[in-house]
Amino acid sequence: MKSLLTISLIFLCLSPLAFGADPSPAASEIVQNAKEECARFENGEFHATEQAISHHDFTGDGQPEEIVDASQFSCSTSASMWGGSGGTFLWVVVEGKPYEFLANRWKTIDFDGQSVLILAVHSSECSDTIGPCFRALVWRDGFRTTR
Repeated sequence: MKSLLTISLIFLCLSPLAFGADPSPAASEIVQNAKEECARFENGEFHATEQAISHHDFTGDGQPEEIVDASQFSCSTSASMWGGSGGTFLWVVVEGKPYEFLANRWKTIDFDGQSVLILAVHSSECSDTIGPCFRALVWRDGFRTTR
């Protein structure tokens, strides 16, 4: 019975209804790993919102890449499993490979036809003072960044 419940929960967490489209194998693996990590921690129950996986075209090929946002995950037995003061985990899956970042918030913008990923990151990434700090990332055979 427990196995049937586990399989049902996995199906629900990874179903197209939860994410709006079939996630790639890499995005599914990220979510599955998070679910397993939650379960290992005092038998927690995992949940992901509909916004956990979003699609944005970073490569410019017309095929959207996936962003898996751990700020949209929750675990019943942990308040901060996937993040802390330095940010929350964010993975961008490009050509089947996940690129991992930490961000307090994020947004994509179009800048003259180029998708730019803006990350609000911990102030220590910019200087020793407290204040806002952002990273701008663009894709060119890997993510390139300026601070």
